[in-house]
Amino acid sequence: MLRLVQIVLVALIVLSAAFALEEHTLTAEQMGRYDRLTHELIAPCCWREPIAIHRSQEALQMLDEVEKLVAEGRSEQEIKSIYIARYGPRILADPPGVSRYWLYLLPFSLLTWFMVAAVFRLRSLVKRTAPAHSSAPPELLAQVRKETENLF
Repeated sequence: MLRLVQIVLVALIVLSAAFALEEHTLTAEQMGRYDRLTHELIAPCCWREPIAIHRSQEALQMLDEVEKLVAEGRSEQEIKSIYIARYGPRILADPPGVSRYWLYLLPFSLLTWFMVAAVFRLRSLVKRTAPAHSSAPPELLAQVRKETENLF
């Protein structure tokens, strides 16, 4: 009887270890989808990093869920829809409808505007401080030229 209990316990331990070590082997195409999805979904614990990078308990759980969903053959859009329904559009690293191009264009347009404004301001300062052309009589100018030539 004791021997039978030992055999059953060993069998249970082996089976539980086999289930614990069970890995979902993904094809190359599925690995690509898995990689894209894990970089597009944000960890819901702090909303800062994708689950591929973040190592909180929630992010690790989401990694396992995404792997299972990809192994089941679900599309990227289906998986995103599941998480959007659960957490809202904030779960996506790049939410739909938000154009991020303005983040690149705004600094350059402001820089251009400030440079144009600076050029116009400098031109007005130069015009204001530039000496007026001399209206001296030509005889006086000729005399000054002659004296300066004699100096050298």
